[in-house]
Parts: sequence; structure tokens; C-alpha cells
Amino acid sequence: MDSAVPDALPLSSVPTSSSLSRTVTASAWGLDASILILGIRGTGKTSLALLAASCIGFRLVDADQHFYQATGLPRALYLSRHGLEAYRKHELQLMHTLLQENPTRSIIVCGPGSAEGTGQELLKDFRKRHPVIYILRDPEDIDQYLRTKDVAKIAKLSELASPSYRKLSNFEFYNLSERLESMNSLGAQFQHYPSLILKDVEQDFIRLIYSIRSQSSRPRVLQARHSLSFLPPESKPFTYALTIPIQIVSEIAIELRRTDLVVDAVELVIDLSLLLADGKAFNNSIATYLTKEYHTLRRNVRLPVIFHVCFSDTNLPGAFVPPPAKRIETYSEVLDHGLRLAPDYLTIDLSYDADSAQTLIARKVGTKIIGHFSDPQPEPGAWDSASRFHLLEKANQWGCDLVRICQYSTSFEDNTARQRFLFQAERLGLCRMPLITYNIGRYGRASSFINSTLTPVTHAMVQARQPSPPGIPMLTVQDAQNALYSSFTLDKLVFGIFGSAVSLAMSPPMHNAAFEFCGMPHRYQIYQSPTLVDLKPVCLDPNFGGASISSPFKREILSLLHYVSPEAEAIGAVNTVIPLRSKRLPSLIERNRAGPVVALFGDNTDWIGVHTCIRRNLSPINAANNRKTALILGAGGMAQAAVYAAIRLGVQSVLIYNRTLANAEKLVRHFDGRTFSVHNINLLQESPNSSPQSSGTSTPINPTTGPIRVHAIPSLDESMPSGINPPTIIVSCIPMDSKDGPIPPNNQLPEAWLMSPTGGVVIELAYNPRETPLLSQVRTLKKKGWIAVEGLEVLPEQGIAQFELFTGRTAPQHLMREIVAQRIKDMVQGRT
Repeated sequence: MDSAVPDALPLSSVPTSSSLSRTVTASAWGLDASILILGIRGTGKTSLALLAASCIGFRLVDADQHFYQATGLPRALYLSRHGLEAYRKHELQLMHTLLQENPTRSIIVCGPGSAEGTGQELLKDFRKRHPVIYILRDPEDIDQYLRTKDVAKIAKLSELASPSYRKLSNFEFYNLSERLESMNSLGAQFQHYPSLILKDVEQDFIRLIYSIRSQSSRPRVLQARHSLSFLPPESKPFTYALTIPIQIVSEIAIELRRTDLVVDAVELVIDLSLLLADGKAFNNSIATYLTKEYHTLRRNVRLPVIFHVCFSDTNLPGAFVPPPAKRIETYSEVLDHGLRLAPDYLTIDLSYDADSAQTLIARKVGTKIIGHFSDPQPEPGAWDSASRFHLLEKANQWGCDLVRICQYSTSFEDNTARQRFLFQAERLGLCRMPLITYNIGRYGRASSFINSTLTPVTHAMVQARQPSPPGIPMLTVQDAQNALYSSFTLDKLVFGIFGSAVSLAMSPPMHNAAFEFCGMPHRYQIYQSPTLVDLKPVCLDPNFGGASISSPFKREILSLLHYVSPEAEAIGAVNTVIPLRSKRLPSLIERNRAGPVVALFGDNTDWIGVHTCIRRNLSPINAANNRKTALILGAGGMAQAAVYAAIRLGVQSVLIYNRTLANAEKLVRHFDGRTFSVHNINLLQESPNSSPQSSGTSTPINPTTGPIRVHAIPSLDESMPSGINPPTIIVSCIPMDSKDGPIPPNNQLPEAWLMSPTGGVVIELAYNPRETPLLSQVRTLKKKGWIAVEGLEVLPEQGIAQFELFTGRTAPQHLMREIVAQRIKDMVQGRT
């Protein structure tokens, strides 16, 4: 393996995610366009607006406050004193002024008073050039908030208001409240820390805000994601979508959150025959049902969602009936409603009217369109017929982003015919978008597991509630993965951890359990050596899959690498090495294949463990603070990763304390005032040790983070630097045995460092003993909003990211956390 790759692709030539799949249609409004939020009282509009305004840097404008400031009276009092005619006239004037004065960079909260009468025309006009989001909520939750003790009245009011609000808006969001019983089933953190109850709401709503603004760079800055995680499922090989009928979503919601699904997306399946049962027509009640179930799924599964409405297809041969006019009308209405939810993907049947389809597609914002066709009764030789190729041309003409074609299979020959279809489509140049093709039925399973993109799969919890129809078995992820390795489509590889003292490492049991769970035959083992020289033959093995790098080689390993991620370059250390079997960087996407190793890629996932635990436990009010401060205790490798994690979280100031001040000052010099590139697949930097030209430069499409101010603290007994807020993020990175000595018997902090009026989160990276004096101190402050996080919560997170880098597959996160927790418990009790 050469030490350089002279004929590798220029970094600017490496495909971006947008070139690997079609670019999402840009929104009709710019990123600076104001966003209007409306809904009846008690739906949480102001709280959601505050979260959104803080996250995207917009100002908050409340229409009710605007009315009060202009008139000196609340709406109700003004109405009673001046009468309805005067109130409506004044309200119209004020609303016109408010919208005119705030066309950009504002989150406008609009209550019922502003959405009545003549004011509706103003909002309809505003909606043409701005996102308008309708907020819904369960009547019981509204009643609890308003204390009206009349749920039926609120439910009736919500039902009556919905038609008007939907006409005034182009998106909608269901503000789900966490029930006490569901919190208890998810763990103790919600009971102990009420400030975290809004975390899910925050995540759900901010995702919607970013989606409707077609904005991906800002989430990338704030999230702890590894190099491959920003690629959409259609850009990676062998991805899976779990099929979930909408009628069972609420029943399995909590179970979904606690289960390792190991899929790349979920497909919400809406059967029109159920919506049209008993002669029903599409109405606001059905629309609200769809919205609630969609957001219930989104809340409990943090994966891309495919919104699929069954139109002309069915799983059973002989059941196909040409869609009547009512079915077509309802299909159109449900699709139109689906776009209001801003799903990641939405399917449109390729037998649908072309003009209607193209009109719908033209209105999409942030949603990718899958042109879908399913044939339950194919003619003989259907895969070879011209009609199949016409489907590809139609999908391209409509402007679809992907196309999915499936048909019922009556023999194994259908699988061979499918392969011929793909070959011909490629030869004729018709594959201008990712193709999803497979056969349905018992004979079709061989085509399902070999399909590369978003193969539909099932799970035991789904089958228990909604079994597959007789003769139409579906694969699980494990079935599909087992088949890929058994057929030698993918290869068994060897992974390992390399370091000078790794005999007791937790990585082997964690990764091996994950491999087994996912149906992979890989093996993860220990490579212990006092010198990095011994790693070279390991990396050259044709069956080498990747390595975790432990101390003391995280910086020395840079000399062996051809490429490093921007995160690894920013931190100055690598803990993950991945082999490339081509000198071109796109081979990074191709995992689980053996062969000669021609280059090495390095990444860092240590910061992901710290970042994930901070973000998970940082209350929404602290997360929304744009002047956050972080305190880092220690100055070693993990402290360096913690500083970078803080930078990615958007803190303004980082304070570093270390008993050896000079070491803290080294970190200050490394991070203070610097701007760092945030990962995109086309920005894989060459290792600075193997190429003098690597300088961490970024392209215009690549987001950056920073700069921030970093200070070294000589003593924790000294006062905090002036002009800096008290820290809301504290990370203790002092290992059990460091160069500066072991953790002191009492590593508590002076009270001055825990004076944040909104509390904060303290993470202790040491895990033996599990309970340190610092953690004990913080637990006494939980009523003041402080949250203590043990080291055992941090450890598996970096391993989860490594697993996904190694395999390109979604990690079984719950399992990996359980393995680490049990391993630590055994170590503390003296068992290994």
C-alpha cells in the first residue's frame, strides 16, 4: 500500500449527496422568509416559536402582543368596549402592518383572533410567499394547559377551526405531549428531570422547520454524525425500509422507540380502502388522524419516513380493481395532505394522472418523490415489455427523485427477468435516478434481498399486529443480510481494536453482539502492541474491515492515512480507520467487501459520544441559549474531543481547567478563534501527515462552525472571566489514571461554577467508580435543573458511530448500550 495516492480523485470531484440522488426542489421562499405559526389557544404555538426562533436565529413576533402594544388592551377587552366592527377593522389594519414589517427573519405567532374574518385574506396572501404552519394538539392536553375542564368543548372548537386553518396554511404539525405512562416506560430520566420533557417536541419541530426551509447545513453543524450518516438511503448500498401500516402506529409507538429496528427508513402505509370504509369521504377528521399518526411515528422512530398511499396496487393477485372516481379524488387529497407534513419521501403512483402528478410534484418542499408502480397480475414477460421501460421515462418526465417497480412473482424466472430489466435500463441510459425493483411473493424473495435501495422489510412486532397476506412473505433485515453473505454478495471481514493496553477493551463484545444481531458473519478482535508498526500488516489483509484506534496511537496513526474527516483533522486525532479498496473516495461507501486495501481513511467518533450525551440531556431552554458556555476539566485527548463537541453544539465560550496549566493552554492555542469545516461526503481531507497541501479548506457548499473563544482557567477558585455566562455544559475528562495523576478523592466543583439559573448538564467520563464526588454533588442540584451523566452512558455512543462507519449499516443502539453497561458492571464487581 503506497503512502500517497497521486491519482486519487480531486476533492472537488468527489460526488456529493446531491449528485448521488436528485437535488430536492428548492422552496418558493428564501431561507430568510418569515415563518407564520397559527392554531387555536393552548396548542403550544409560542413555545414552539421560541424554539424555532432561537435555533435559526429569527426574532419572535407575537400577533396578540402586537395588538396589545398598539391598543393598550387585550383583544377580548377591546372587543367588549368597541364592538365587533371596530375590532375587526383595527385587527385588519394591525395584521397588515405586522406582516408588512416582518417579511423576513421572523417567527410570527398568530392566534385565533388574527385568523378570523377579513384577516384570512391577508394570511392567504402571506402563505403564497412564506411557510405557514398549522399547529394541532390533543384536546385533553389543551384542556390541561388552559384548565377549562371541558375537553368536549375544546375538541369541538378544534374540529370547527381546522378547515379554516388548513386553508390558511401550507404545513401542519401535531404537538404531541408525552404521557406519564409512556415516560415511565422509557426510563427514569423523564421522571427525574422534568426539564427534558420538551426534548422530543424540540427535535420534532426543528426537523420540520429545517425541512420546509430545504436547509440541511445547519442541522449538520449541530448534530453529532459520522462521515457516512449524511448520505441519503438511496446513495448507499443495501438499505431497508420497515413497512408499517398506519392503523397500528399508535399501538406499537412505544415499542418502536425501545426496539433496535436496524433499518434506514420507515414506510408509513395508508390503505385507501380503509379511509373509504363505510362510504366515507376525505375530511378534516381524516386529515387530523393522518397528521397525528404521522407525527407519532416520527416521534418514536428517528429515521426518514416514506409516506405511501396505496392507490392501484395490492399485495394479493386477483384483487386489483380499476380505481373509481372517488378513489382517485381521495388519493389526490391524501397526497396533497401528505406534502403538508413534509415527509422525507412521498410515493406517487405512476398510473396517476400526469398533469395532477406534476402539479403536486411542483409544490414539494424538502420531500423526495418516489414514482411507484406495483403490478399484482403481471402479463408473462412483463419485465421485458416496453411498458416497464415507459415507466422509467414517465418517472423522469414527472420529475421523480426515485422510481419503484414491483410485481407479483409466479416463478424464479421472474427474478432473472428483473435482472435483465435492470441491465437493459442501464444500457439504454434510462437509469437517471435510483431504481427500486423487486418481485413480490414467495418466489420473489431472492430479488428482494438483492435489491440495493430501500428494500421493504418487516419486523416481528409488525407481523404480530398485521401479518403479511398468505403467500406474500416479507423479509426481515436479518433475513436479507444473511442472504447477502450466504450468496457471497457481501464478504465476511475482520475488525479489531488496536492499542498498547486493550486486553480488557469493551469493543469486542459490543461489536460482535451487534454483528450477530444484524445477521453479519464479521468478527471483531483485539490487536495489542507497543508499536504502530504492527498495525500495517493488519490493514493490508484483504479481509480487513476496519479498526478502532486506542491510546497511544490516535495521533501517530495520521502518518499512515491517506484521507481524514474534517472532524478528525479539527481534533487532531483519529480513533477509527477504514480501508478503501479503490484509490477513489466514493469507495468509502462500499462496505462489507473484501479485497486489496489501497488506501486508508481516518475518522474520529470520540467527540460523538460526548456530543450525543450533552445534547440528549441539555434542556431546551439551555440548548436555545445562543451564549452558552462550556467548562472542560482536563486537557488530554478526550478533553480535546470534548472541546470540539462543545463547538459543534454552538457554544460561544469554552473554559478549560487542568492541573497542569500549560496543557490547557495548548488546547486554547489549538481551538481559540478557529473555524472548522463540517462534514460532507465530498470533503474528505487528505491526511496532513501524508500531504503538505491539506489545509482543511472548505468549499462554498460546506458549512462551518465557530469561531468561539477558548480560555484556560488557572484555578477553579478564581472568578469566572468577565462577560461570560455561567457554564451550562460541564465535562470532566480526567481519566482514572492520567499524566496529571488519578482523580482526586474529592473532584467536586466550587459552587460558583454551578450557578447557572437554568441548570445544565455535567458529564463524568470516568466510569470506575461509577459514582464520583462530582456526580454526587450534581445530583443534589437536580431541583435547580442540573443533570448528571455517568461515563457508562458516553462509552457506547462512539462505538455505535464506529459500527455504522465500519459496516454502512444502522447500529443496534439499545443492544450495544446494554452490552457496555453489563461489561462495566462486571468490571466494577471484579469480573471480566
